[in-house]
Amino acid sequence: MTQRMESRSPLLLPAIVFLLVIGMIEGVILAYKGSLEAEQRLQAVAFGTDVRSRAERELTSVLNLTSGLASYFPVAVRRDSLERDEVLDILAVAYETSPMVRNFGVALGYELTYVYPPEGNEEAIGLDYRELEAQWPAVQRAIEEQRPVLSEKVPLVQGGEGFIYRKPIYIDGKFWGLLSTVIDAQPLLEAMFAQGNRSDTPFEFAVRSTNEQSSLLLWGPDALFDDPESVIIYSDRGWEYAVKRANVDSHWLPIFILRILGWVLALVLGLVTYSALLHRSVARQSVPGQ
Repeated sequence: MTQRMESRSPLLLPAIVFLLVIGMIEGVILAYKGSLEAEQRLQAVAFGTDVRSRAERELTSVLNLTSGLASYFPVAVRRDSLERDEVLDILAVAYETSPMVRNFGVALGYELTYVYPPEGNEEAIGLDYRELEAQWPAVQRAIEEQRPVLSEKVPLVQGGEGFIYRKPIYIDGKFWGLLSTVIDAQPLLEAMFAQGNRSDTPFEFAVRSTNEQSSLLLWGPDALFDDPESVIIYSDRGWEYAVKRANVDSHWLPIFILRILGWVLALVLGLVTYSALLHRSVARQSVPGQ
């Protein structure tokens, strides 16, 4: 077979050797890149999971106040001891413990009756949730599903944006009212996500809240969710986290060096093969009868 290849062209076998070596080197580089990308994706998943856990801790620490407050009202109503001053005093104590809370509100039925602090929230007092087109769907869902509902970045009637956590209160199986915690959006978002945006962090990320109808960007560039290099992480709260490595791949140099060495090796082996074939051909021609 070798003689037939030599008779066709003295360059054919060296070219095959050259291409085989190049193919092997490129295969090694491709495998290395795949391993590197897998490692970086795992790092991105670990980073995103850490961001998600930190965000949940920050948010839960604020929302737990609402659960604690909600337990007061069934007891007070059953004892017929629901006093306005007492309600506001209890809300004031809870308010002092959380600097990110803008106000607490208690609705009797659908009407927001108690608000603390009243200063700066005058326009919210006395509102009927059924008349608030933007907020009513979340309120209705909380009441119908009998569970707390968190609404993100809601435009507030008193100005600004807030996260609103609403917990329906049922007494003896009947809907009694609603306890709402309004949290200033920007301080909460910074507490949850700003630490992940440190200058020494090798990743960038974005967070959005999604439901069946729409999605709402909470943090970071929305374009990350359409970037094929991004890793998407989900949370039980319905939030999505898109994470992508921010800095340039630092492994380009060893790949470049490996590729150069591979091409040099392929060229050398090709030349050695050509030289051996040429020497064999000359030796064969010098033998009488060949």
